[in-house]
Amino acid sequence: MKSWWKPFVHAIDGIRQAVREERHMKIHFVLGLLVVAAAFYFPLSSLERAILFLTIGVVLSAEMMNTAFERTVDLVTEEWHPLAKAAKDIASGAVLVLALTSIAIALCIFVPYLVQ
Repeated sequence: MKSWWKPFVHAIDGIRQAVREERHMKIHFVLGLLVVAAAFYFPLSSLERAILFLTIGVVLSAEMMNTAFERTVDLVTEEWHPLAKAAKDIASGAVLVLALTSIAIALCIFVPYLVQ
């Protein structure tokens, strides 16, 4: 019989593997930690903190989905193919859009506290 907590163990393993093996995941993770620290340093509202935490979660999740997608494409074909390249580039572009959006959100939240 499968334990109810086994899926959580697998999920934690996936997060560890992504942080350990993916350079961009490391970058997003460290920047996320810095933003969390800043969120508690500055007198942000609960809503502002929630928006930042949600943004961090979305970016980290998108990076992990991109990694899973790229590995799946690599599993399907080892040869270079223009469609495989396009699929990987588009998935990476989606992460870039989210990362840039997260920077804009962070600026909207932190700049008023920085100029005071």
